Amino acid sequence: MRISNKFEISGNITSIIMSSTGIGLSKLFYGEYVEGELRGSNATLLRSYWDFGGIRRYWSNGSFEFASVYGDLAVYVVRGYRGIIQGEFKVRGFGGISELSDGSINVKHEGGFMRIKSNQPLNLKVLDNGFAVTININGELRVVTAGGDQVNDIDKALNDESQVESKRRLWLSTLMSNVNGDDLIKLCWYVILTNRCSVPNHQALRKPFNMPSKYVFKHQWLWDSSFHSIVLSHYDVNMAMEELENLFTNQKPDGRIPHEIFMSKEACKSFWGIDDYSPWTTQPPVLAVAVDRVLSVKWDDDFAKRAINALMKYDEWFRSQRDGDSDYLYSYFDPLESGWDNSPRWDEATRRFNENPQRYGRYGKLTMAPIEAVDLNSLIYLQRRIIAKLARRLGEVKAANYYDELADETARAIRRITWNNEDGFFYDVYEENHELIRVKTPAAFLTLFSGIATGEQAEKLVVHLFNPREFWTMFPLPSVSADEPTYDPAGYWRGRSWINLVWFTYHGLRNYGYYNEASRLLNKVLEVMGKSMTCSENYNSSNGEPMGAPDFGWSTLVIDMVMSESGKGAWGLWVHYETLLNLVSIFTYFRSLNRA
Repeated sequence: MRISNKFEISGNITSIIMSSTGIGLSKLFYGEYVEGELRGSNATLLRSYWDFGGIRRYWSNGSFEFASVYGDLAVYVVRGYRGIIQGEFKVRGFGGISELSDGSINVKHEGGFMRIKSNQPLNLKVLDNGFAVTININGELRVVTAGGDQVNDIDKALNDESQVESKRRLWLSTLMSNVNGDDLIKLCWYVILTNRCSVPNHQALRKPFNMPSKYVFKHQWLWDSSFHSIVLSHYDVNMAMEELENLFTNQKPDGRIPHEIFMSKEACKSFWGIDDYSPWTTQPPVLAVAVDRVLSVKWDDDFAKRAINALMKYDEWFRSQRDGDSDYLYSYFDPLESGWDNSPRWDEATRRFNENPQRYGRYGKLTMAPIEAVDLNSLIYLQRRIIAKLARRLGEVKAANYYDELADETARAIRRITWNNEDGFFYDVYEENHELIRVKTPAAFLTLFSGIATGEQAEKLVVHLFNPREFWTMFPLPSVSADEPTYDPAGYWRGRSWINLVWFTYHGLRNYGYYNEASRLLNKVLEVMGKSMTCSENYNSSNGEPMGAPDFGWSTLVIDMVMSESGKGAWGLWVHYETLLNLVSIFTYFRSLNRA
């Protein structure tokens, strides 16, 4: 597998992004602990290719570059170059630098140390939060960084970069040996399998997990890991279960499962102002869907018991902390915990809060007026159905009945409060007065994924989906409808297209019997992704340009959709009595159209 002009490569928690404008590395990461660069002069790139062994690049000035990573051993080589390479590295929890007798240096950071060694003298300057280097090159430079147990391999890699390349090839060839599909699907498998990492002896990240992207998002997120687990269930269900374990063990005493689990406490503190590995927020509760998926592939009593215990406590937290008006609809308190960070859905709610924060004092910590979001409540509904399903399997009939009743209440509230018949659309509402927030987004399509929409409502939603003026853009399903005043096809959650929203909608269409429409949606997405051969965080919805973080984990959900399309998927939403009622409703609706 070979890709031209792909400049990213990763191992365990070490990753590299090569410069796109000239000689050097635009980023070198050692997890969240160390971040730096090595930059030389600008030049014209003649050709470049990435494969399982590493990245090779050839420049107009006669220079050649090679970079590879195996585990936490990274090697960078440049030959035929004369000039200076400079770099600056920021270190979290910086504890200084130790220069060893063999010429290598140990960089002390929050989690331990990273070692660096070069075949050329490193002119060091120690800074307050890291260090800077200047390297004079006359022909060849070799630099190796190492962490963990691999610091002892640094000399072998420095003397012969093929040591790293050959180990990397063997690792990836073994990892990908049973992977099938076209080049795009193989790339997606590469992404989900290589985004996995482990941080030995970490207090919070005790089990291996998938970073969303090793080049941007370098710790664990709640809904990301749920999506990762769903894809991994097609590869190794035990790996899929393990992906969720850190989420269970980091659950807070009050039942909240946190938004994210940082590798660095200092990183969490600098972003959230909290001296912990996790902030005060949660994220969209996709966890139950992932639990249902892995247990449908392989039932495991111990895992099921841990999962149902965590999910029950989590549901209790939503009931006690996020339902101020006791209407069985639950609220987001912060745009970031919605997962739709800067969506226009939150613009007015943020403004209301900022104008009069005292008005919301009874809620405690929040940054916007509480919003009963349609996607959040669709997922809460599913969470309750899944808890009930697991409880019955485990012989807890009373608990199962209780959670089914709670699910029924939430389903009725979603249909009664968030549906607007005039527009034929589901909208978010303010908790304080149930005023509709009339911003059209794909959140509405999660009522199809959950099975809450009636047949008539589903039909109207499908019309919106395939309207070119709304959601049927070049890359379909922009994060806000194209006819909204706030729509920006390149805006983060203000118009870019995201694969997880496609995934919810694809399965939602299939739930209601719209198989051809689901295939049409998937095929359009695959066509655009295939043209750029990328698995990016998101895409410009008007021209399909890949945007955001490269090699993004939940974008590999296309694998799950392709598997479902081929009939090889081992899972689908279970059929409960509410779904049966909706199927009857669809049949009745179409009969009424025929009579008319």
